[in-house]
Amino acid sequence: MTGLSIVAILAATAQPAPVPAAGTDGQREQAIVVTGTRTPRTIREAPVRTDVIGPALLERAAPRNLADAIDFLPAARSESNCQNCNTTEIQLLGLPGAYNQILLDGLPLVTGVAAVYGVEQIPAVLVDRIEVVKGGASALYGPGAVAGVVNVIPTRPERDMVRVAVDTQRAEGRQTAFGSLLGARTFAQGFINIFAQADYSPAIDLNDDGYSELARRRLVTAGTRGEWQPDEGTTIAIDYQFTAEQRRGGNLLDRPAHLANITEQIDSEVHRGSINVTQMLGPDTRLIGTYAVSQLARHSFYGGLGEVETDPDAPGFDPDALADATAISRNQYGRTADTFHYGEIRLETLTGAHALLGGVQYRAEKVRDRGEDVDGNMLLTIVDGRFSTIGGFVQDEWTLSDSLRLVLGGRVDQSSELDDFIVSPRIGLWASPSPALVLRANYSTGYRAPEVFSEDIHVDVLGAAPIGIVNTTGLVAERADSFALGFDWRPTWRDGAFTLDGQAYLTKLRDTFFLGELETAANGALFRTRSNAGGSQVAGAEINITYRFSPTLNASVGAAYIDARYDDEQVVFDDGATVLATHRYLKSPRLAGVVQMVWRTTPSFDAFLAARYTGSMDVLNNRLGAIQRSPDYLVLDLTGTRHFPVGDDNREIDVTFGIRNLTDARQRDLETGAARDSDYVYGPRLPRAFFVRINARL
Repeated sequence: MTGLSIVAILAATAQPAPVPAAGTDGQREQAIVVTGTRTPRTIREAPVRTDVIGPALLERAAPRNLADAIDFLPAARSESNCQNCNTTEIQLLGLPGAYNQILLDGLPLVTGVAAVYGVEQIPAVLVDRIEVVKGGASALYGPGAVAGVVNVIPTRPERDMVRVAVDTQRAEGRQTAFGSLLGARTFAQGFINIFAQADYSPAIDLNDDGYSELARRRLVTAGTRGEWQPDEGTTIAIDYQFTAEQRRGGNLLDRPAHLANITEQIDSEVHRGSINVTQMLGPDTRLIGTYAVSQLARHSFYGGLGEVETDPDAPGFDPDALADATAISRNQYGRTADTFHYGEIRLETLTGAHALLGGVQYRAEKVRDRGEDVDGNMLLTIVDGRFSTIGGFVQDEWTLSDSLRLVLGGRVDQSSELDDFIVSPRIGLWASPSPALVLRANYSTGYRAPEVFSEDIHVDVLGAAPIGIVNTTGLVAERADSFALGFDWRPTWRDGAFTLDGQAYLTKLRDTFFLGELETAANGALFRTRSNAGGSQVAGAEINITYRFSPTLNASVGAAYIDARYDDEQVVFDDGATVLATHRYLKSPRLAGVVQMVWRTTPSFDAFLAARYTGSMDVLNNRLGAIQRSPDYLVLDLTGTRHFPVGDDNREIDVTFGIRNLTDARQRDLETGAARDSDYVYGPRLPRAFFVRINARL
């Protein structure tokens, strides 16, 4: 049976039904967002521009994790940073992942250490929507929120329900499997849900050199979330998640890690939990207390035998060389422990024209990373750090009139790693000179303290040699000032079929953190030094258009221009013979765009098309000692969804089938062999894949 025959059978003949605009999930004016000011507002009324990835897109595009979903926003993208283990980061405004804050329902539980692989570990079964705010947000969320905030909002059930999803995908002849289960029970005083999700992906070798480009992954996550109102004025919310992942890339995957030429192997377990108590002190005043904890344990291996023949029957086999290489590789195991505590007390009140909030946050983190041998004996301590920050913040959202609002706020932090206080002010203006037009202007700030970051715990590998990172003496905080001007225009003609919004932004960074060129220590170990590199800035703009061609055909187009550069050239490579310096941030494309179309051919069938454009970027190849310019890429995703109603109350079974990356747009100059530079990887993360997903909401 041909693909067209399948579409014809599933579509059947029926009268078309209206669908929400592509990329908007219903009437965008009515969608509620909370991330920009921590005050619930519709998208249109929010003083800070907020992008939303909502349920409709999550169902049609069928992303498996946060990294897959974020690619459907302009000026936001996921990027792989390792050819061996595929550690993935989310970029906002062209800046690396360490510059943005990932929140789980407003809580910063994805720490700098957990973020190494965390963007692929957040359970999709719990996600209701994803809110993205670009620009500095430290005034509300503290350290790390420099390029922006990605807030994952969990599902809140309104009735008893069961959600089951199963998914299979085929790429490069290899099959993956995905499944999730969510059961929710509601009652007069609240709700409770229990969830589980499993994901298996085999290792995939994209260039047939015997070394994987996509790591083998086995992921299991489970937990529970509940809310209880013991009386009219009190609400207690409890959340717990457990995640276990086994990840391995390189070659000879069936052997112990230290007996392969290259191995990156990471076995991790993460426990996250929180309790939130809200107490109403009056009709318009509430006090909120939150405590959250995250605990990560990871066993890892970065390294291998290198360019040593391991097959005794192969030409050139040298048992002495193999023994010497094994003596080194057996000592390349590691163990990481990361414990993070977070507490907050916040008061919110409405008084006249003012929506006020203020509070105190405390966060403390303990990170210990050590090297071990194959028998688990400790060899050395790589990182042993304790970091804490206490901060107080206030905000006033002042309604001057129905068409004018002003946001004033600020924060003062004391970090254990800094001698001075960090002051983070913000100011925003929302104006609506006409019913069709909204204008926004914002100034916000962000900072990063010199703590432990994701790149410290994920170890790059050049050949089989691990590359460490050290902070220079006297490293000071990196600071950012963000400016944004935007508009939102929704004319009333054709019943609001057309919308246009845009934003221009400028982020200026001081004392920018910079990883220098590759160096060799006295003992022969490879390392890079993190230092303050002066200033840098990101300038850019984005524009988004949605248009409803008919009640059954909608489209959206988003485009972004981003220029991320250092004020002074920075040396990124120096081997004594060749010196490479650049003004530009590496792996930061200037142009990006997203097109989405939704066509509901019948009440029971709709088709979804997405085109994602990524412009060219500069990428460093340490093995060649060269800065390469990547090509640009166009990724096409195409899906069709057949809806099968089951009774009433929006219960249904959806069958989605489609092609991810139809054009198979991806890097073609991948490194090969045991001497490859694992950091030389860029562009779309995944090859062309065919998939089928069954999603039941009962």
